[in-house]
This record gives sequence, structure tokens and C-alpha cells, in this order.
Amino acid sequence: MVPSPLKAAVYASYETTGRLSDNHREAVRVVDAAERGRIVPGLTPGMKALTLWQPWASLIMIGAKPWEFRKWNFTDKPNLAKLVDQRIVIHAGARPHKRFELEDIIARIEEGESALVADIAKPFIEKIIDGEITIPLAVALGTAVIGRPQNSFELFKHIVADSDRLDHQMYAWPVSDPQAFAQPIPAAGAQGFWNWN
Repeated sequence: MVPSPLKAAVYASYETTGRLSDNHREAVRVVDAAERGRIVPGLTPGMKALTLWQPWASLIMIGAKPWEFRKWNFTDKPNLAKLVDQRIVIHAGARPHKRFELEDIIARIEEGESALVADIAKPFIEKIIDGEITIPLAVALGTAVIGRPQNSFELFKHIVADSDRLDHQMYAWPVSDPQAFAQPIPAAGAQGFWNWN
């Protein structure tokens, strides 16, 4: 669907000139690309999505982050409890990563204080630091299956944290079977679970 302001601008341009402009063709190309990108097999409107900051969203998608740490247990909310063992959209937020966060991830891996899969996560983070790869922002990256949250302190025998946000380490949400989209899909995202549409 073409957004109303874009449609109005395209029609106004056509009415003024009587011909299709380069701007019109570009607008049509962008809208068509966005609409094609949103049509993904198995991705339905209303499917739940979860926004994560980068690089943690990408770490899930490459199979390096089997646990998403949060300070709340989503199964306490009846409308969200049904998400256990369901596929959700993994969305990378618009907030850019900070170098010190990447260095902190490496340090936690090296000190044994991370639940990340070290042999996958560490080289990936090092490539980001070295500028060999760029991770996308404000996009849906793919889907993964979310499991039943577990108390982090009961699950892990020692301190485990994937970031310096220690207040967010109360519950470990299992995340498995990541399936990346062929191309990331631009999307705004939101806090908590939100409906994909």
C-alpha cells in the first residue's frame, strides 16, 4: 500500500508536469521494493516481534545467542504466555552499537561470563570492531523460536551477562532455530513484544 503523503506528492507532481518524473519512478520503485520485502513465507500480520539492540539481534540470527536476557518473565502475562515455543520476528533496533559495548562482549566471552556461543560470537564481534562487516539497523532480520523463560540465577551456576545492563539479566529466554530473511525488512520496531504488520 502506498502511504497517503507519498501518493499525494506523486499525483501532484504528475498533475503539474503532465508526465512521470524521476521522483515518481523512484517513489514507485521504493514502495514496490518495500511491499515485496514484506511478503515473506510464514510471516503473517499480527505475528509477534521483538526488538533488540545490535549486535545482539544479529547474534541471535547467526546462532551465537541462545538466550535473550530480560528483567521480566513474559509468561506471567496470559496474552504473551502463548508465545512459548512459537516463532517470532527478530528485529534490530535503530540504535547504533557502541564500540565499548563490543569490547565488553569480547571481555565477557574471554572471562567466561557470557552465555554467547564463543566460537561464533567472538569472531563476529571482532569483524564488527575491525570494520569488516556492518550490521543493519531498524530492520527485521528473520525469525526464531522463543522458549519458556527461566530464572537466570537458577540456570547458570556463575555470573552470566551479555551486556553491562545487569538489571536485565533476571530471566533467560531460550531462543532457537533462527531463520534469516533473504534481505532485512525495514521496520520501526517498538519496546517489548509488538505485532508485525
